[in-house]
Amino acid sequence: MSKDASIKQRDVEVAKPPRGWALSVIVAIAVVGISIALSASINPLFGRYVHWDWMAVLAPTVFVLFTLGLRRRWI
Repeated sequence: MSKDASIKQRDVEVAKPPRGWALSVIVAIAVVGISIALSASINPLFGRYVHWDWMAVLAPTVFVLFTLGLRRRWI
């Protein structure tokens, strides 16, 4: 493979369009939902209980960050 061909291939890989909103939202829902379920299951095993008052703020914030991160390919 020539140097020019590898540069062109790398440019094509970098220039991928952003993911669609639907896929980003679905993945974000799955990640945040699994995180909440794990937190609600594991914390009581250690004698700690989830503070739902701060989870009410944290979960939507993490959801929005995951959605934007996936959509813009930050992650």
